[in-house]
Amino acid sequence: MNKLQSVLLGLLHDKALLKQEVIGVAIEKFNLFKQVMSTEVLSLASGLKDRRIRMQFTDKGTNECQVLVGSDALIFHLHTNVFALPSDHPFWKVKYLKEDYSRGYFGVIYIYNFLAKSILQHHNGDGGDLLARIFINKDGFFFVEGVQLAAEKYNRLGRVKLGEKQLEEIFHLLSISAVNFDLLVPPYETVSSINVMQLQEISSNLGMHTAKKLGFEIPNHTNLNTIEDDFE
Repeated sequence: MNKLQSVLLGLLHDKALLKQEVIGVAIEKFNLFKQVMSTEVLSLASGLKDRRIRMQFTDKGTNECQVLVGSDALIFHLHTNVFALPSDHPFWKVKYLKEDYSRGYFGVIYIYNFLAKSILQHHNGDGGDLLARIFINKDGFFFVEGVQLAAEKYNRLGRVKLGEKQLEEIFHLLSISAVNFDLLVPPYETVSSINVMQLQEISSNLGMHTAKKLGFEIPNHTNLNTIEDDFE
């Protein structure tokens, strides 16, 4: 075996094992998240005074689940790739990552916010927004990026591991953020004229395409580099 072969095999073993570690922890935390949300939804539903208010948890499979909270739908999706923080990310300057570079690779849970009606009535043209992202490394440490409430609470890495208490609070904060953002009326000019096809679509869907405006931006430094392919 020559030197280049040894280097290549070493990299393959290193990256493959790291990937399995990260994904394994991310799946474990996502399953725990599902359990937490299922329990919380039942608890919240029991406190509702009006049955017309939606509060429902649905497990959609290994990588996805959804929660209906009033007129909102929160979609939780565990990405099937492992990601590395960009080289210019400020977390690389933190002692926790300087001590072990492999701590800078993450499984990511994406949380999207749609109108519940869009999901329930299959309005495929309706828009949604990325509410937050939860980054989880091989050690179970995490940080949250996105809307103010959850991101401000958990914006450090290497201080606390992602457990039941943290997941419960994140769910509450994300739900509050989603419910607190209202559907905005589109500008008059954009809906002042329609064609026959659009009229037929309105009659079919009982409404125009809708979306919520959340009003936050993800900083440029949070663009991630994927390092692995999909896992089984």
